[in-house]
Amino acid sequence: MRSARLALALGYLAFAVATVAAWLDPGRRYELDVYAATPTAFWAGLGLAVVIALFVAYNPAVTRGVRRGALVLLVASVLAVAALPLLRNYYFWGPGDSLSHLGFARLLAEDRLSPFGFLYPGIHSMSIFVSRVVGVGLPRAMLYVVVVFTALFLAFVPLCVREIADSRWALATGTVAGALVLPINNVSVFLEPYPTSQAIFFVPFVLYLAFRYLELPDSGFPRAASGVGVLLALASATVVLLHPQQAGSVLLLFSAIVAVQWLFRRWDLDHPVSRQRPFYAPFAVATVAFLLWTPRFERFHGAMGGLVEGLLGAEPPGDEVTTRASSLEILGGSVPELFVKLFGVSLLLSIVAGFVVLAGWLGRMDDPARRGTRLRYLAVGLALLSGTFLVFFAGSVSVLPFRYLGAAMVVVTVIAAVGLADGVPVSIPWPSWRTMRFFAVVVFTALLAAQVAHVHSSPYIFQPSNQVTLTGMEGHESSFEHRDPAVEYAGIRGGPRRYVDAVYGTTFTDTTPGGKLFEGKEEGIPDHVFGNNITTHYDSDRYVPITDRDLAQEVTLYEGFRYPLSGFRDLRTTPGIHRVRSNGDFRLYYVDQRNSSVA
Repeated sequence: MRSARLALALGYLAFAVATVAAWLDPGRRYELDVYAATPTAFWAGLGLAVVIALFVAYNPAVTRGVRRGALVLLVASVLAVAALPLLRNYYFWGPGDSLSHLGFARLLAEDRLSPFGFLYPGIHSMSIFVSRVVGVGLPRAMLYVVVVFTALFLAFVPLCVREIADSRWALATGTVAGALVLPINNVSVFLEPYPTSQAIFFVPFVLYLAFRYLELPDSGFPRAASGVGVLLALASATVVLLHPQQAGSVLLLFSAIVAVQWLFRRWDLDHPVSRQRPFYAPFAVATVAFLLWTPRFERFHGAMGGLVEGLLGAEPPGDEVTTRASSLEILGGSVPELFVKLFGVSLLLSIVAGFVVLAGWLGRMDDPARRGTRLRYLAVGLALLSGTFLVFFAGSVSVLPFRYLGAAMVVVTVIAAVGLADGVPVSIPWPSWRTMRFFAVVVFTALLAAQVAHVHSSPYIFQPSNQVTLTGMEGHESSFEHRDPAVEYAGIRGGPRRYVDAVYGTTFTDTTPGGKLFEGKEEGIPDHVFGNNITTHYDSDRYVPITDRDLAQEVTLYEGFRYPLSGFRDLRTTPGIHRVRSNGDFRLYYVDQRNSSVA
């Protein structure tokens, strides 16, 4: 016991050293690989903390308090990785949709957009609250919100597992399974300010409340007004405000519970499912909340229309995914390699979950009754989510199907953890408990390492870091203030649309909410033009913004696949192209089409 306490103290010391090492080495310039740029002391300290936490957590001789201390250390270590953009003092994290969401948050904060006129105001309103209470800027407040939702996910996955599994190791195994953060796939679910991701991370909390609701005494109508019932209703409405698409995922899970209860009450009144508290009221409340909020918005109808068009054969299934796969192969990677990196651990846990579901439907997990009933609910819910993923994938709705896959991974995480905690589907005759613990720690450490390696975008998964630098933002903002409104933009893989959104507020037109016109803000320079005839390709002048991220992505990561180094050099030497602004990380070039004839 004393040795376990000393080991745990060493683990916390290693964790403290790791976080301080990251904090003392802020990323001031753009870093292509957040993993490589973070001090080695951070990874060494965190690795030691995780290994110690696992060994102590799976030590049968320790007290409950020591075990929980080990689990807190494990969760804190995973949170430290999730919070790397904060620890490294990045200005912002997420150069795509996240910048547009920053723009929405600015509009809400300045009362130029009503929360009731916005489809998903959840994380934006929370960020405004955090910004005003803590006294930080909106970009940093949004990063805090990401960490809060990650912590919520890590806390309630093990609690869900404990509500189902019949094992003393339920909480420990649930914590490890949650630490894998399987919903993050970096296809359409990201660890950044992204409403879909935060909504998915909220699902375990809703599931936990649902499980608690099912266990309350069935005492007539007042049950709907119970404390848990009220919390469940509020949580269901909150998911709608976080992101209606994931509210749809919650509705699928709720409908699974209702369907299973209805079937057993109709065909087998003696089954434990039939004796559980009816779930009709929470399902009705969640449905009403969804229907009152979502259909009011045009984006909802547009998404449904896109799905119908896709199913009618407008595009080949998975068209965008197929296009990205082709580019990956040209760059020297392969689809199987990327699949293993992104989905390898998810596939392993899905197989375990599949065996658990099969064992449940064969009646081998009905003892205790609570485990069998809840596994049935989750199994049907998982089937509905998986079916929805396949429907959207067949409809080729961009990469949106992978959002449903992210939600499905929440259920997979819980089911697989239940199976691992209870020794299902198979029981292996281990030589000793010490051997089993050593094997479990090695396997869990390997799985954690494999998952942590891609929770943030990096060259490991053929993507650049999502860091947004302060100088990059300031460079864009300053150039916007002093630009000629008549001159259009053109940029690397697209114009500065996201920065326009972040600075002025997000719209889906070339005009900002304040009426400023930014023509060409989404226009990318064709790769066959870049470095060849950029001065003669356009029939009018252009602004071309270049950041360090553009250079690192195109030259270092993609090795000039579309935009070679020579093209960037030509921007400095070609007659008719003038560098009109630079602050180190950001450079603005002016393509003077009228004076380019000498080129």
